[in-house]
Amino acid sequence: MKTFQTFLSLAIAAGAAFADIDLGGSWSFRFEDGKPLEEVANGDFTATDVVPVPACYDMMPKWYMKRGTGLYRRTFTLDAPMADALLVVDGMGVRAKFELDGKDFGVHPYPYARLEIPVGALSAGEHVIFAAIDNILKWPRVKLARPYYDFYFYGGFYHGVKLVEKRPKVFVRTLDYKTGKVEVEVEGGEKRTMEIPDFKLWSPDSPNLTTIDVAGRKVRFGIRQIEAKGGKIYLNGEELFLKGFNRHESEWLNGAATSDALMIQDIQRLKALGGNFIRGAHYQQCERFLDLCDENGVLVWEESLGWGNGQDYTCKSFPPNELTDAEFCDMQIKQTRDMVRASFNHPSVVIYGFLNECASGKQECKVLVDRLIETIRAERSGRLVTFACNVGSRDVCNENTDLVSINAYPGTIPMQPGTEVELEENVRKTFNEVVAMFRKRYPEKPIMVSECGCGAVFGLRGEYASPTTEEFQEEYLKDIMETLWTNPDVSGFSIWQMNDGRTRERFGGKAVSSMFGGSVAGVFDRQRRPKLSAETVRRFFNMKPQSK
Repeated sequence: MKTFQTFLSLAIAAGAAFADIDLGGSWSFRFEDGKPLEEVANGDFTATDVVPVPACYDMMPKWYMKRGTGLYRRTFTLDAPMADALLVVDGMGVRAKFELDGKDFGVHPYPYARLEIPVGALSAGEHVIFAAIDNILKWPRVKLARPYYDFYFYGGFYHGVKLVEKRPKVFVRTLDYKTGKVEVEVEGGEKRTMEIPDFKLWSPDSPNLTTIDVAGRKVRFGIRQIEAKGGKIYLNGEELFLKGFNRHESEWLNGAATSDALMIQDIQRLKALGGNFIRGAHYQQCERFLDLCDENGVLVWEESLGWGNGQDYTCKSFPPNELTDAEFCDMQIKQTRDMVRASFNHPSVVIYGFLNECASGKQECKVLVDRLIETIRAERSGRLVTFACNVGSRDVCNENTDLVSINAYPGTIPMQPGTEVELEENVRKTFNEVVAMFRKRYPEKPIMVSECGCGAVFGLRGEYASPTTEEFQEEYLKDIMETLWTNPDVSGFSIWQMNDGRTRERFGGKAVSSMFGGSVAGVFDRQRRPKLSAETVRRFFNMKPQSK
């Protein structure tokens, strides 16, 4: 059998590593108001402005909140030829068309996804890249992003844009966290089982990372094991309780083009409260954020893009029912598979999800859910698989998940809290009953509450704790956590949500958040200032939940 070092040297089949070509910076720009990219995508456009990349053009004063197509162009120089290049775009919205030196690379309809677009051989010298990015939400041109989704779809490049030399992907699987045994698979090549010498486990308390040199690149990963058994979640053999927030990749002034500083600040706020978990709602997470979660010991639920698909209340106002559309279903499969492959080596990612609050009481939904579960498991990533369910006892889609995840808002959706005593009883009764129902149905599956919370306007106080006051949010979160922390069948809670953020604004369906131009459900406001409830969250996050 080949030794560990021999295998690594044989795997370097792609030759010497090449430097990535960063295409960030200033691009020539023109905005075409109200026009889809099919009408205006022309690389020879007359520029009117210069914009930075990455950035969301619809967060800039000149095109603030406008829908249309942004036309981008820039010239760059290669000092050396590239044999087989990929254009890598780490998140954009909502559709993009790319050309390089006049060669068309088609339209890419996957918002937030990490795009890897083959462009082939490139000579040394000057080149011109063109992009048209359309943020108009109109069926059937756009199928994965619908106007009713309860978060804002921004236009532009969200994060990095670069050219890289194409190399085979490398997937590292932990086989035995006790001995450091891993399987290293080179895409299109062989697999090898080996033990990493002098390894250290990755965990939230000790986020140890390992780097090996494979296939012409350095591959970073963490050795750890996540399991669901006996109704509990285990990390490296120890029982785990997930405690954290749902978090949007969003900032009030810059949209989805968040900075490294903002990402690390959010992680530090989570850790300062005693949390260990972020649910990346409701789309693929950017590479840099996952890097930071790896390095800082944050557990992540990553999910592919979807929200309320197939529900009667969404189909009524925004037909058709996507679950009956074959192309939508196929796109869900593709984006989910690509998500798993993109974040495969990030130890922070312990859960893969999809289709937030889908119509999981319907058999047509179960067909797609089971296809998505099969797609994720086929990659052998070692993660738990779930989705956020909000239909309670009507659910038929959790048969094959690893983890049951519940979204519920007793007393606040609709906003009928009643007295303080009545709200506390409603919360306790709702969660204890739905957890007991799922425990009876699935005796061996862990159960968590993936969403619950309520709005509070920063600075709005009142001795009666009226809805939207900071006192009311504190009361509500206390009621929830008192219930969940004392129920031994609960394995985690992610609060809705971490930060106030933009939602549908003047677009999409009717929502409570439309009164505020966004959601005020954050424990931190739009400027990331803590609300009154933050100290209550800190108290519970540092309290050990009851266990059987």
